[in-house]
Amino acid sequence: MSRILFLESVSGVAGDMFAAAFVDAGLVSTAELAGIPPKLGLDQVRVTTRPVLRATMRATQLSVTSPDDITRAPFQSPAVDPAEAETHLIVDPPARHVHTRHADIDRQIAAADLPAGVRDRARAIFRLLAEAEAAAHGTPIAEVAFHEVGALDSIVDIVLAAWCIEKVNPDRVCATPLRPGRGFIRIQHGQHPVPPPASARLLTGLPMAPTPAGITRENIELSTPTGIAILKSLAPEFVGELPAGTVRQQGQGAGTLDLGGFPNVFRVTLLDAAAATTPVASALSAYETDRVIEVAANIDDDTGEHLAWLAERLLALGALDVWLTPATGKKGRPLTVLNFLAAEPDWARLADWFLRHSTT
Repeated sequence: MSRILFLESVSGVAGDMFAAAFVDAGLVSTAELAGIPPKLGLDQVRVTTRPVLRATMRATQLSVTSPDDITRAPFQSPAVDPAEAETHLIVDPPARHVHTRHADIDRQIAAADLPAGVRDRARAIFRLLAEAEAAAHGTPIAEVAFHEVGALDSIVDIVLAAWCIEKVNPDRVCATPLRPGRGFIRIQHGQHPVPPPASARLLTGLPMAPTPAGITRENIELSTPTGIAILKSLAPEFVGELPAGTVRQQGQGAGTLDLGGFPNVFRVTLLDAAAATTPVASALSAYETDRVIEVAANIDDDTGEHLAWLAERLLALGALDVWLTPATGKKGRPLTVLNFLAAEPDWARLADWFLRHSTT
């Protein structure tokens, strides 16, 4: 029986909301998450959860805390000299003006006493963040240093998320479009529109949804860079509703803000996929099966050389197969039908590239 993990940005997503939802659903325990900071060399960091109400509905809130005298992880870089500050993203208030280089975080996670899958996933999430920061600020990845996402709580949040995903190990991941928020927020470099620079880069290629009418705040960031990077690393299939199947476990992770009548939560649902009962499915049960998407376009205004290039590039970008078929179109015009196959999480990205680079 295949398992589907459905991730729902009811109000938005942040790193702490993500892991909290898994605890609320009973997919992981607070005790096992509390044991993760020591594996990163953060013995005095505490992970706790508590029940809260959001729009009168119960949810779980997760907190990552440390003693007041621990201002940075042992693998964080010293504060960057103000003269070089412009080469690094700084997104926290000046009171926590500490920088953590991506390379230092990556080394620490790689050396942590964690399952290989958890380490690899956490490093991949931080790599996405580093690429977004580098693109937003025009610096090489090797020079990227984090401020807010380099803080202890954000580092732990990302490793907790990686742990949750590897623990559940779903066969398929589906998610609703992300909600970035609206208006303007103030970060270290001044006032920026929502989504701010790094989040905007991370959202490239991902579907977004508007801020719900029930959220009345004029200026609000609903999805943080950490939350967006966690979701993007999963390359989920984006859907508008709960997939077909039998719900096994469901939980809600609460955001810090109380939005009054609108639930500030991120929801996870684990389902068993609906079993196929058709005679054809039964007859094929002894065979290995797969599910892919086929995209096709009739093209009557392009050259053979360019069509061949399109086919070659689609394969290089991840298409499973590409083929070209001569055909006859309207008014007897000769044309070429270009077809390609793609895995479900990849087809929208490949179709977007195809539409931007072909004449169709």
